[in-house]
Formats: sequence, structure tokens, C-alpha cells
Amino acid sequence: MSVLRDDDILFSHVNENRSAAAVTGAFWSALSTFIPTVFTFAVFVVTSRVLQPQDFGLVALSFSIVSFAGSFGPTAFGEAIIQRAEIRRSHLDTIFLLSLVFSFFIYGALCIAASPIAEYVGHGEIRYLIYIMGLKVFFDFTTIVPNAIVNRKMSFHLVAVRTVIATITSAGICLVLVLAGFGLWALAIAQIAATAASCGASFWGAGWSPGLHLKRASLNDLLHYGFFASGTRFLQTMSLDNLIIGVLLSPSALGMYNFSKRLFDMINNVIAGGLTSVTHVLLSSLRSDPKKVREAFLMATFGCSLVSYPVFIGLAAVADDLIPTVFGGHWIEAVWPVRFYCVIGLMAGIGYVQASLIKSQGEMDWWFYYQLARNILTLLSIAILYPYGVTTIVFAIMVQVLLFWPITSWKVSRHIDLSIVAYLMQFLRPSMASAGMVSVVLLLHEALIHWSTYPRLAVEILAGAIAYGCLIFILCRPRLNLLMGIIKQARQRKNNKGASVSTVAHRS
Repeated sequence: MSVLRDDDILFSHVNENRSAAAVTGAFWSALSTFIPTVFTFAVFVVTSRVLQPQDFGLVALSFSIVSFAGSFGPTAFGEAIIQRAEIRRSHLDTIFLLSLVFSFFIYGALCIAASPIAEYVGHGEIRYLIYIMGLKVFFDFTTIVPNAIVNRKMSFHLVAVRTVIATITSAGICLVLVLAGFGLWALAIAQIAATAASCGASFWGAGWSPGLHLKRASLNDLLHYGFFASGTRFLQTMSLDNLIIGVLLSPSALGMYNFSKRLFDMINNVIAGGLTSVTHVLLSSLRSDPKKVREAFLMATFGCSLVSYPVFIGLAAVADDLIPTVFGGHWIEAVWPVRFYCVIGLMAGIGYVQASLIKSQGEMDWWFYYQLARNILTLLSIAILYPYGVTTIVFAIMVQVLLFWPITSWKVSRHIDLSIVAYLMQFLRPSMASAGMVSVVLLLHEALIHWSTYPRLAVEILAGAIAYGCLIFILCRPRLNLLMGIIKQARQRKNNKGASVSTVAHRS
């Protein structure tokens, strides 16, 4: 019987059948985002019809304060664990202790600052919302290591289970509380329930428990990558845009802004959220083989654009009917912000895949400075344009995304050794199919203008989906055949592996 020493390697990257693992992982990751988003969307619709923009604004402002405080922690050291070639017990224990210490300090700071913040904003509810939602810091920080272990092993089915458990728990609690009349408190309590359930499921899925194998050298091994990764995560989660809008405008204005942004986030998570974790792990494991990196990246980019383009372009086309009909007439002012976010969505999903490529190649510092520049420009835009309202702010953010898009395209083209023109051609056919889809939707809208809203929306969406499906089949048939071939190979390998296991079991 061998004894596991502290200097033994615990987890190495997956080296065999990585394409099959990636395809299977993409399926489970899609499932772990699709099912929760369905539940989240259902809760979003119910709460949007029951609660007012100010309620959403107060919760969003409190969540932004907690997120800003939590973003100072070592939240992205899990990415460093994933990216590193070899991981030892001391790496895991050291990062876990570091995360736990940060969680205590940050929650304490939130509790001390809650009363002054509530007085400054002029809404007493903020104080107690911070007390409740601040608990999220504990659960988020303690799951950094187990989440990294699960992703590193490419055990994406466990990620799916964890996410589904957390979402169902949160959705059930939120619906019961909001229908019982708890108002905005239902949103706050449900978020804590979700993070607590996710934390428990993460430890169960990782099969790991923290110990006391602490080493400064292990921290140093992860420090450079983890520092810039945490800096990038800080820029992504600090939510200063919500803070500025909530303080300089009003909770109602923040409610409108948060509504459009949250709708965008839910859609984007379904399309690219699960793909991000798969591509980051896969591209990290393939970094020594540039040809395979390029093939995997282009396939992921194609798959993402194949789905994101029709969804976001289609939503922009029907937003004026869809928003007030589904969510209620009090959200009518969010129609144009939603449309601007749809334009952002055309690049956001692909941007996730680009980020996975750049970070997997060890350039986390470059990605950090890029995100820093973008965030500074966003905050300046909000600070300057807030007197003109939420719609103008979101329009400015959209323009900024369009202006920064060529920079990442240039960076990606260098990594995959492909010209920018050849890289951008990946998006031509999905764009053409989406244009045809919109033409069908707009023609039907004019033809059925005298119909009631619900049946007209249903016909437009169904006809648009059929049109896009037919056009994409015609325009992208060779690429679709290649993708289906990879999926079939993955299934065949899985079946062969299962048959081999059964044979061995039968012989024994």
C-alpha cells in the first residue's frame, strides 16, 4: 500500500482522449447552464412581474457592494490551479487557507461599512441586504479549490450536478418567498441559498478535504498567474457600473440597467458560459501543440457564433413586443438597452473563447491589462453620461465593445497563426443566415401586425428559427459534418471504453 506524501502529484492534466473529453464536457457544461437558466429565467419572469424596478435596483446595488468587496479576494487562484501542469497537496491547502482568511476579513469589512453605506444612499434596506448577501463571500471563497479540482479533472458532469442543485434550491426558495409577499428579501435570501448549495456540491464532487500542508513555495508557484487572474476577475466582478448608476441616478434607473444586463447575462451564459470552462481546460492541456490549439479554438468559435448570432439578433428584432409582453409594461424603457446588449452579445460569447485561448497560453497579464483599459473606459463613460440616462450609457458601452474588438482579434490571430481576415471569415456564414432570419421575422411582423401579441410572437420566433436552420444547413454543411463527426467519435470511444470495462468485469 503506497502512502501519499505532500510532494506527490495529485492531479495532472487529462492526456488521453482530450477531444472526446472536451465534446462530452461541452455537452455537460451546456446542460449545466441551460437547465439552471431555464429555472432562473422562470424566476426572473415571475419576480419581474411582481416586483418593481426599484426593488431590483436595491438588490442589485447591495449585490454590487458585496461583489466589489469580494473581488479583492484571491477568487481566480482556481484558474492558476487549472493552468499549472502539476498540482500537489500543498498547493491546494495553501490556496484554501488563503481564501478562508480573506473571506473573514472581507465579510467583517462589509458589516462595518453597511450602516454608513445605507445612510449615504438613503435606503435603510441596504444595511440588512448587505448583512445577508455578504455571506456569499464565505461560500464563494471556500469553493475556489474544489471547483478548480473538478474542472481540472474535466469532470464536467459533476459541475452540471452542482449547478443544477444550486439553481433548483435558489429558484424554489425565491418563488415561495416572493409569492408569500417577502418582496426584495426573497431575491437576497435565494442567492445565499444558491451559493451554499453550490458550495456543498463542489466539495462532494471534488472528493477533497482541506488539510494543513502549507508551503510558501507552493503559493509562489501560483502567485504570478493567480495574481493577474484575480486582477482580471476583480475587473469583471467589481460591479462599479452598478454602484455608480445606483448612487448617481436612482435605484429605479439601476433596476432598468440591471434588468437589461441580467437578461443579456442569462442568454450569454447559456450560449458560452459552459463552453468557457471546457475551452480553458482543453486549450491549457493542448498548449504544447499549436496545430491542435488552432483547430480546437476555431471549432469552439464556430460553435459559439452558430448559436449566439441568431439568438441575439432575433431578440433585438422582437424586443419591442417581447419585453412588455413577457415581463410587464413597467419594463418598456428597457427595450433599447436590451437591443444594445444584443449587439454586445454578438461579440461577448466569442470573447469568452478568445479569453480562454489567451489565458491558456500563459498571457494572463496581457488579458488583465486589456480588461483594465476596458473597465476604465466603461466607468468614465458612465460617470460622464449618467445625466443622459441608462439608454445612453448602454449605447456608449456597446460602442466601446465594438472599438475594442479588433484588438483581441489581432491577438488571437497571432496565437493561432492565422490572418485576421481568415479569422473573421469564421463569422460570415452565421451572419448571413442571421440576416435572412431577421428578414423573415420583419416581413411576418408587418404581415401579422393586426394579430394579438402572443400568437404573432410565436409565429415570428418559430418561422425565424426554421429560416435560420435551413440557411445554416446550406451555408455551413461541411463544417457541421465535421462537428458531427467529432461528436460521433466521442460517443464511439465512450461506448468502447464501457464495453472494455464490462468485459474485464465479466472475466474477473
